[in-house]
Amino acid sequence: MIAEDEDISARAVCRRSGGVFKHATDITRNEARNGVVQAAIEKQEMIRAAVNRSSKKSRAELEKLVAVKNAEIAQLQSDKELLIASHRSMILAVAEMGGFPTWRRFFERYQEVIDKLDGMGGIPTGEVVTLPTRKP
Repeated sequence: MIAEDEDISARAVCRRSGGVFKHATDITRNEARNGVVQAAIEKQEMIRAAVNRSSKKSRAELEKLVAVKNAEIAQLQSDKELLIASHRSMILAVAEMGGFPTWRRFFERYQEVIDKLDGMGGIPTGEVVTLPTRKP
């Protein structure tokens, strides 16, 4: 119904259900079914609002908007790469002072965070080598 831009309501769903739902109350009285219908209505309203906003803009305006959004995406990707590099450096610095177990202690209850950082390449791999200190 969303793809066909047909108004979504409990009655409309009943009409399209092929006899599965005979009355609108079969949907509205069941919280799960009613929630699905309400979510679909909200999604349809959001899509319609986006279409209305974009249909009022010229092709040149839309291309300019896409260019701006692409620049924002590129900046966010660059920021993410910088944060990952910085994070890896901080972990290496902590490794020199007390090791990875010391750093990991701060994230004991956040295994999900550690897994995500590892997936992003934010946790360094390999061994840490202590470099000799400089002589003045």
